[in-house]
Amino acid sequence: MILGKNNFKIDTPTVMGICNVTPDSFSDGGKSFKQKDALKNINYMLKNGAQIIDIGAESTKPGSDPLSYKEEIKRLDPILKKLPKNKFIISIDSYKIETQEYALNNGAHIINDIFGGSQDLFDLTKKFKTGLILMHTPAPPKHMQSMVNSYDDVVKDIKKIFKKTIKKLEKSKIPPYRVWFDPGIGFGKNLKQNIQIMQKISQFKFKKYGLLLGSSRKSWIGKIDKSDSSERIGGSLASALYCYKKGVDIFRVHDVKETSQSLKVFERLCSK
Repeated sequence: MILGKNNFKIDTPTVMGICNVTPDSFSDGGKSFKQKDALKNINYMLKNGAQIIDIGAESTKPGSDPLSYKEEIKRLDPILKKLPKNKFIISIDSYKIETQEYALNNGAHIINDIFGGSQDLFDLTKKFKTGLILMHTPAPPKHMQSMVNSYDDVVKDIKKIFKKTIKKLEKSKIPPYRVWFDPGIGFGKNLKQNIQIMQKISQFKFKKYGLLLGSSRKSWIGKIDKSDSSERIGGSLASALYCYKKGVDIFRVHDVKETSQSLKVFERLCSK
């Protein structure tokens, strides 16, 4: 797959490792905030099965405050400039067009936008020939959990939004193989809605577009067994295996080694 100036082979299932260069992310805040720690974490994830590294500089946990694009770029710059651009796929988790353009100008291969993209982003994507991860959220993180009652049917409502996005992508002539949809587990959804989305995740497989799941360590697991974020590997793996069987292509995870192993073993057990 051509992404920007580079050609990558992407295996399915694909493990995307999370690298939050933030002091306040819900599960790993502060772990990769310093440049040396971020680079160490990235190398560890690559050695243990990650094909994509998703780097975010702003926490989007429920109730979090937004960060200015200048501060976001300031956090990203020392990491992005140190990374090779031809060894693995670099994704930047940002919804701000200034940060998105900065990232693409500095060699990023994918933009991961929690707000599902914009025409400006689609124009940049076409210009740079890069990839997109387009997520659903009903509102900014500060207020998104107040929107859990805004759906008529959470699966049908998100599908309608994604289908409208596909029309915009087609109009912008962005190839489907460079786009992944993410229904946004935990973003403006309650436990019942998160479960419904995962049970019906195959309904988000559109034409030749890809599908991503971001369920790792999120609070929906804790609502089932009262675990905190550091105790949710089991729930994370269960959701990954369940949704892989239903057609998910990319798994955005904190626990790369465990997820890679579980998917390999699951594939072997399911092989004839």
